[in-house]
Order: sequence, then structure tokens, then C-alpha cells
Amino acid sequence: MNRAARKMALLERRPWTLALISAAGVTLLVPSVLVLYGPPELLDSAIALGDTRLALGLTGLFAGSAGILRLLLRRRRLAEEQIDEETPPAESDAAHRPPGTAPRAHLR
Repeated sequence: MNRAARKMALLERRPWTLALISAAGVTLLVPSVLVLYGPPELLDSAIALGDTRLALGLTGLFAGSAGILRLLLRRRRLAEEQIDEETPPAESDAAHRPPGTAPRAHLR
């Protein structure tokens, strides 16, 4: 496992960290897109709101996107992982077999 994969595995174990990093990106991206591609009237109305309302709007955008991204970036368990946890390990099967019998592991 290389270093980047190890870092990503650590981030997957801490979903709030990944959600906060992603929320910072969303908070920077959405207003930038609105300013660059929006009509000039939108920018004029944003300026008219004032600094306090703009800061509250950005804070709300950050908090809302962090909450939504926390739910969306939750790692779902695969069906194979659930089956692996439910099946007993092979060593416990060996304790229940009579001595001298080998398990038959072949496909039919």
C-alpha cells in the first residue's frame, strides 16, 4: 500500500475531517462561480447585503455543506465484508472435525 492510499484510508476512518475539508472547497467554489459567471446584478445585490450578512451566508454554506457531505461521504460496508464477519474462521471448524479427516475444498 503506497503512502497516498494509506492517507486516504486514514481519512475514510475520520468522516468529519473529510467532510470539513470538502466543505471548505465547496465554500470557496460556489461563491467564486457565482461571482465569475453570475449576472452583474447578483454581485450588486451581494454587495448591498453588507459584510455581516455575507459572512453569515458563507458560514451557513460551510456548515450546511459539511453536514450534507458528512452524510454523503459515509463509507458504506460492502456485502462481502458483512459475510466475512458472519462466517466463522476455518480454525474453529478444525476443532469440530474428527482427527484424520481433511476438509474438502473443491468446487462443484
